[in-house]
Amino acid sequence: MDLETLLKAAWNDHADDPQAVADRLVANGHQVATSAQVAPFVRLLVHVYGEHLGQWQRGADAINTLRQQLAFAPDETATAALQKAVATLRYAGGDAAALDGLDGPQRVSALATAASALLGRQASTLAIVAFTEALRIAERGLPAGSPTLRDLAVTSNNLAATWGEKPHRQPNETTAMLLAAHAALKYWKLAGTWLEEERAEYRLARSLLQAGQADAAMDPAQRCVDVCMRNGAPAFELFFAYAVLGMAQRAAGQTDAFHRSHAAALAQWQQVPEEDRAWCQDDLAALGSPTAI
Repeated sequence: MDLETLLKAAWNDHADDPQAVADRLVANGHQVATSAQVAPFVRLLVHVYGEHLGQWQRGADAINTLRQQLAFAPDETATAALQKAVATLRYAGGDAAALDGLDGPQRVSALATAASALLGRQASTLAIVAFTEALRIAERGLPAGSPTLRDLAVTSNNLAATWGEKPHRQPNETTAMLLAAHAALKYWKLAGTWLEEERAEYRLARSLLQAGQADAAMDPAQRCVDVCMRNGAPAFELFFAYAVLGMAQRAAGQTDAFHRSHAAALAQWQQVPEEDRAWCQDDLAALGSPTAI
């Protein structure tokens, strides 16, 4: 099995049996043969040992072992990926000094990854600390085109979604959810395309609704629709845009506007390919019937 096939299988299997996947990756570290292969390999190691297993030190040790086993001299990018991966796991495991050797963008990325892993381990308070620090450092400025911009956008979106789905969210988690949703929009505007931007507007609107702020949710929901319309978005994207706008209008008591958005969402849903409709079911249910207001 070549490395690409190994990684694809590992991503497919890791949620069901993370320990077996971790062991398989460690046993196949010798297959990492080029600098370009280092980052995707260690990214998966960090994810499995961190978020799925909570084996922080064991994961760091596995990456250090990999570094020693490499049959080539890693280039600067690969070396940085190895260093950041070890620092991420050590920091998440409680070693605050683990980030000392990282530059600003690396530190932001490590903190964001650690926040995601910690939240995955139900350590919400620690995740908030890590994420808040990542945003604080990022505010000093990140280089244009830096991969960290995308890292922060992805993580912010995922954190907002995860906190939003939490059934018994604490006030500090709601605050963090909104912080993450705003950050996702900010950094996707810098690192993504119109597609990521409109999805970030959607996420912000949903997060505001989950926080009970219906009036505030109206603006990002409308912007989501507007971005879709300006860019000729497919029915799949327009369905979600009109659905979240309708949810906001219903929560704000805007009956006529809700009915219009409800009809628009259903019209778009009817144009969504059959194989993609399963992705729409949760929002279809959340939108409710036209008589829900």
